[in-house]
Parts: sequence; C-alpha cells; structure tokens
Amino acid sequence: MKDDPVNLETDSPESLAWQEERNAKAAAYVAALPGRDALVASIAAKLSDTRLAPVVGRGGKWFQKAVVEPSADEPVLVVRDTPTGEPRVLLDPNELTAKRGKPVSMMVFAPSPDGRTVAATVTEAGHEFHELVLIDVQTGERLPDEFPHNVSNIAWLADSSGLVLGSREVIDGEQEWPLYLHVLGTPVGAPLRSPKGIGDLRPIVSTDGRHILIATGNTEQRLDWIVEGDALVPFLPDVEGGISGVAQGGNLYAVLDGGSPRGRLVRIPIATATDRSSWTELVAESDDVLRFVEVVSDVIVLGYLRDAVSGLRLLTLDGELIEDVDVPGEGVISAYPYGASHPALPMLVKGDDEISFIRSTFDTAWAVYRYVVSERRLELVTPPAVTLPGLVVTTITPTSSDGAALPTQVVHRSDLDTSVPQPTLVYGYGGFNLSQIPSFSAEFATWIEAGGVFVFAHLRGGSDFGAEWWQQGRRERKQQTFDDLYAIAEHLVETGVTSRAQLAVKGESNGGLLTAAAAVQRPDLWAGIACDVPITDLIGFARDPLTYYIGREEYGDPNLPDEAEWLRRISPVHNVRPASYPALLVTAGANDPRCPVWQSRVFVDLVERNQQGDAPVLLRVYADQGHGASGLHGASEKNADWLAFLAHATGLAI
Repeated sequence: MKDDPVNLETDSPESLAWQEERNAKAAAYVAALPGRDALVASIAAKLSDTRLAPVVGRGGKWFQKAVVEPSADEPVLVVRDTPTGEPRVLLDPNELTAKRGKPVSMMVFAPSPDGRTVAATVTEAGHEFHELVLIDVQTGERLPDEFPHNVSNIAWLADSSGLVLGSREVIDGEQEWPLYLHVLGTPVGAPLRSPKGIGDLRPIVSTDGRHILIATGNTEQRLDWIVEGDALVPFLPDVEGGISGVAQGGNLYAVLDGGSPRGRLVRIPIATATDRSSWTELVAESDDVLRFVEVVSDVIVLGYLRDAVSGLRLLTLDGELIEDVDVPGEGVISAYPYGASHPALPMLVKGDDEISFIRSTFDTAWAVYRYVVSERRLELVTPPAVTLPGLVVTTITPTSSDGAALPTQVVHRSDLDTSVPQPTLVYGYGGFNLSQIPSFSAEFATWIEAGGVFVFAHLRGGSDFGAEWWQQGRRERKQQTFDDLYAIAEHLVETGVTSRAQLAVKGESNGGLLTAAAAVQRPDLWAGIACDVPITDLIGFARDPLTYYIGREEYGDPNLPDEAEWLRRISPVHNVRPASYPALLVTAGANDPRCPVWQSRVFVDLVERNQQGDAPVLLRVYADQGHGASGLHGASEKNADWLAFLAHATGLAI
C-alpha cells in the first residue's frame, strides 16, 4: 500500500519476510490454544477412514481412489477383479512424495473404455500443474508417453486408442485452455485450433465415438463447440443460459436452465442441433433443480436437487420414469467427497452397465454405492466409517434484506442445552453457481461433538435452489450474498441460539471473500472469523491470470470502469476502516494460483493497522499447500488450527 514501505502485493524478499513474521506469530498462537492437539487427532481419526471414492467398472475391472493404509497421507489408485475384491495398487502418491521430497497428490483418474489403460493426474505441493500419468493396467507399468502440458481435463476416445486432453496454460499473460488429441504411443502434437478467449475446455466424447463436444465455462456451463477435424467449430452458441449434458447414440441429452432456472431435460439430435424444431423436451421444469445427466445401458440417469438435497432418478430414453433410486438419508450424492453440487461437478461415475457414487449426510460419513442398471439393483460397497448418533437438525428461515426467505440448517447434539445461547459456527459460501448440500465434514462434526451449534447457510450466489438463486448474488448483486449471511447471523442472536460473543463464521475461497467482507462490513456481529484462501482485493485480482479468468464473470471485470465501481464498493481491502475487529484468522496456501497469498497479506496488514480492539488478527500461510489442504496430515493440522481459534473466540470448550 502507498503508506507501507513493504509492497505486500508482490512476492519480494521484503514481503516474504513480513509474511513469515506474521506466520510464525500465528503458528505459535494457535499451537498454544487449549485442545488444539486433541483436535488434530480427532479430525485425523474421522478423515482417515472416510476418504472414499466411487468404484469405476471398465472392461471387467474395477478402479478406485482408495485408502489402503489408513495412516497414509494420500489415497492411492487401485484396481480390483470384483467391486470389493483385493486391491492392487497402480499409482501411489505417497511413494512419489518420498522420491520427490514434495507432497504429491493424485487429482483425477480415468480408465480407458476397455479397462486396459488408466490415465491419472498428479500435482505437487498445491501448485496445480497437473502431470499426466498413463499406466498399463495388466503390468502396472507407466507408459512412455510424455505430455509436457498442464492437464485440466481427460476424456478417452471410444476405442481406447487415445485421449482428448484439456490443458491450462498462461500464454502472453492471459489464461488459455488448449485442447489436445493424443493417440497412445505417438508424440504430442499441436493443440486443436480453437477461438481465443474460451475457457475451461472439457471434452465430451459420444459413446459411439462419432462426436467430440466441448463444454466450457467455470461457472455457467456451455456447450457451444464441437470438434471437426483439427478445429473447434460452433455447435450450440446461441442457447440462452447454461447447458450441460452427455452425448449418446447421435443425441445430446442436455439440462438447460435458460428461461427455466430449475432446469429442463432436452434431447437434441447432434446432426440437427441448430434446428430447434428437432429438439424433444423429456422433462419439463419443476420444483426440482436438475443438475446432472448420464446415459448407461440405454437408461437416462438424472441427478437433481430437492430442497438442496441430492437425488437420482432413472428414465427411459424418451423421458418416462423408471424409478427413483432409494438412497438412505438426506444429503449429498457425488463423485467426490465434497458437500456441494455444480453443473460441472459429476454426481456419479459411469461404468459398464453401472454407476457408482458416494453419499453422506450431516450425521453419516461417506459411503460408496454401486447401482447395476440392468438389474435395477443398488449395492452398498463400503458402509460409512463414522456416524454421529443423536444429532438434531432443524431448518430455520431468516428473512434477508430484500425479503427473501433463507432456508438454513441448524445442527447440534440432542443433549445440548438450547435454552441458553451456545457457541455457534456459521458456514457459508454463496457463489459460482455452487450449491451447498448437507454432508459429513470431519471438522464440522468435531465442532458439533464438542458441544457447539453448527449452522449451514444457503446463500444467494450459490444455486442451491436453481439459477435464479445464483443470479441474485453475483456481479452487481454480490452484496446480497453478504446481506443473506448477516440476516442469518442476526436471526440466530435474536432467537437466542447464540450471542454475538459466541458467534463465529467460516468460509473458504469465495467463502473467504464472504468472511473478509463480514469482518469489514459487520465487525460488531462476530466473536471470531476464519477466513480461508480468500479473495480480498476485487480490483487487484485482474493481474493474476487464473484469478482474473475465474473472477471476472462471477464478480465483475475490474478493467471495465462501470464494473470496477461496484467491485470497489464491496472489495474488503478497499473498505477497511478503524474499528474494533473480532478475532480474525486468515489462512492461505503458499502455492495457491487461484487466491494468491498476496490477497491475504494485504488484507491482514490493513486490518492490523486499523484494529482498535484487542482481539488477535493473524495470518497463517501453509507451505507446500495450494487452494486446499492436501493429505491427511495437512488437512488435520490446518482444520485444527482454525477450529481451535474459533472455539477459543466463542468460548467453546474443546
């Protein structure tokens, strides 16, 4: 900043020294907090056996990202001869960590349709350069193919001869997304020709191999392009709103939300896609939010949200109902252990005549399910390792500043004395078309076990209740997300659930922006704030290519004067004023390319210099981490830090 001799916006020796001084202070502070070490152990115990993933059946083999050794830092990639057979390890990130001296994580994997080869990506220390690894399933040996680019997405060709690979690179200072067609055993060629400026390219290969469609977009999903020869050409460029789907048998089965904010399912012949008279609506808009579609064995599997809870439905190819899949509990269904839903986030993985997914609720940890389509049979592959008996879950509906009702879950132990205010933790996100779905979280479960109240907020900016819910909290309407949070917090205090001296809020990434704004706009409302990997400077993010690509559509473009004006009004660093700020812990990953650590530095510096109270203002930067904490050890330590911090701030005994 202008009045600061150290420029904290760049990674200079001076700014890094400033950062390390604050980091050491924060590390010492949280290490001395009561119960912090016990929290590490409690979280690790819940994480070790609950890091589950679906099983993928291909070519008579079943593949899975699995925990073979509970104490290992990272899950491994295994193959089995049956869905629950003895695992054989194909890729072990823990071995790579030992060899490279840097923590290595496996991000995604994709077996070929014939099950003979598996593609996976690994990354080091949270840097998000995703290295492609190709493995011969029979021998377990790595194929010699070299792919020197950062892999963002993987799709196999239908005949298993090669892959379509999405990449992510900074070219001439701008974020670009080249797309490569790679045939196994051949050198890497030039990328497919594509228009400049389209982002986050994800290939969708039709089951018959005749078509490669290209999904794009970080927030709103689009299907505007198709591969012809060595180039991308227009496919559905003029469809209003979001469109996502799957190609099968010459048709695109797509969920569209333009004019239907909760979504409708449409069958589009690929050959006549531009002729809308050839389209067939299979499922009209209803109260359910349509979220995901897949086709398996000539059966449509439709994923949806009902009151922000996941569900699966089977339909014929003509849209007639076959059955609703009876999955126990009200929670999330996903391909990843992540309590959220997004049009680009798979709800399941497709195998040969089967699907697989994982499921959790507030009180039940992740379980693995497999559904055999031809048999109409749901099978519990791996039961939940952790349950929290005796939880009470109630729904409240505070009223926001614009009069909207905000469905919100309040969760606590059944033996908790709710006649008096209790330490309460609100979790919020509210952005990027991402729906928050009830699920099991080791850190939130630990808070509840300790006797705290946990509050799960559905904020505008997310799409918990459809595309309108998202549109009402983005760009020039972003303040509405913050107002929703404040309405929930005030309701909790007014109804005696908690008091301001016992109220905390936590959020990460876009939720980091939320909590940074909450600190600046309403410092009087909170006892403690945990602000993880935040964006805090909504003007300065334009100089970071990935952040700029991700943020400009959701928040606004700071390079455009009209949009910069509304961004400046809500940007946390531009609105810090002298105040009595609550206890504030800002956490960041040293290698985060999405929310770079300088965003946390400048914010903490400003709040430090404007703090008129005596509550701590801390910056904790984790080395060898990126946008999220990876590994059993890293995740347990980081979550214990902020939990102990908020417990101390709110008076929760650990």
